[in-house]
Amino acid sequence: CYSDPGYYRAEFEKYDVAGEMEYYRGESISLDSLSQVIRQTMLYLRGRRENLIVETEINGKMQEFYQPEEKSHMADVRRLFLRALVLRGMAILSCLAILGSLILFEPERAVWDLSRSFTLLCLLLLLLSLAIGALMLCDFTKYFTLFHELFFPQGNWSFDPRESRMIVMLPENFFLDTALLCFFAFLLLLLLPSVRYLLWKRGDHKAPPS
Repeated sequence: CYSDPGYYRAEFEKYDVAGEMEYYRGESISLDSLSQVIRQTMLYLRGRRENLIVETEINGKMQEFYQPEEKSHMADVRRLFLRALVLRGMAILSCLAILGSLILFEPERAVWDLSRSFTLLCLLLLLLSLAIGALMLCDFTKYFTLFHELFFPQGNWSFDPRESRMIVMLPENFFLDTALLCFFAFLLLLLLPSVRYLLWKRGDHKAPPS
């Protein structure tokens, strides 16, 4: 969902971000302007633009949206984001290397071993995801704060909505919605292969000989 501009616009409408901007800061900014800001922000976080100098129309004038303190925090977010993308790429390459090795050296057992290992991993991640989801639903604010204290120890992540456009545009409830959407999508991806494997195993399929 993080790459879908329509998702952000829907969230802006849901939480009346334009109205909140008027309430907290006395500024008039349209949904189109907010959408343009978040598009440029995501390009920055994904390493596709070098800076976060983003101008948009505020109170009828072109102004820079982000303040220096907000840019500092977003630079830290960008580093974390890019590291996560690198880790994802390494995980995919590792899986492809394991797949290639199995097919090359043990072609008869490759499908069985991969299916079993993948399913066990899915079941483990499923249990872990359910535990994280339960904690998140019990007290999202607590674990949202803990996440920031852990990954941004320099403390530049807390903002006052009267002074920060960024925190008005991206309130905590936005992150709750995003976390829940990612959680349920991930849960579905894990659940489908797990159920399929368990049903297949009930058919008394046995591993091929070593």
